Amino acid sequence: MHAVRLAVLLLLAGTASAAGPSPETGRALFIGARSFQAGGAPCGACHALGGEGAAFTASLGPELSAGLATMDPDALTGLLEALPFPTMAPIYEGRALTASERADLVAYLIPAAKQGPPRDTWRFEAYGAFVAVLLFLGLALAWRRRKPPSRARLLARAASPKGASR
Repeated sequence: MHAVRLAVLLLLAGTASAAGPSPETGRALFIGARSFQAGGAPCGACHALGGEGAAFTASLGPELSAGLATMDPDALTGLLEALPFPTMAPIYEGRALTASERADLVAYLIPAAKQGPPRDTWRFEAYGAFVAVLLFLGLALAWRRRKPPSRARLLARAASPKGASR
């Protein structure tokens, strides 16, 4: 019975690897819905990626769509294997990506990068501008209602004749 189970598991493992790289798995690895086998941080924790909207606008690392859209899959695979970036070295030291993880990431990253940088950030900027205008209007109204300077009133009172009513 144990030998049959082992044979079925080996057969399933062989079929999964024969199916080829999966963009869906690559996306899950990128966003952190699926953990890397060695425990490295998900790419989306630091990098923004085109075509994914505002949820993929992390800003520690660079936005990836400009650099990856024209990259050759083999070059990207080599880049993911070596990770020659000083910021990434401590995060992935001793946590190298497996060959299947690299293949899944490549299958996801290149088509996603061709969609361009995230475009849903305009709403955040529009809300920020709206709030800034409201604050400016509030300050303008408060400025109009401010108390006039006391010095001008005191000088006017001092210049008036002594018998004038106050």
